[in-house]
Amino acid sequence: RPPISTLFPYPTLFRSPGVGAAELKKGYRRQMNQHHPDKLVAKGLPEEMIALATRKTQDIKAAYELIKLHRD
Repeated sequence: RPPISTLFPYPTLFRSPGVGAAELKKGYRRQMNQHHPDKLVAKGLPEEMIALATRKTQDIKAAYELIKLHRD
């Protein structure tokens, strides 16, 4: 089953398809900042949460790369 980010890349970044490159990058960075596993490790969260955050960041990266690929 493909990751949700490849099926619905814009909602993964909380952006609409009509946004510009700068706004798209802003959404990507905001989501990565919120879900990055290293930040959660520093907060002392359990391993299950870290694993979930790792999967989420992979989805965010995949969504961003997919959108960039189709825009270029």
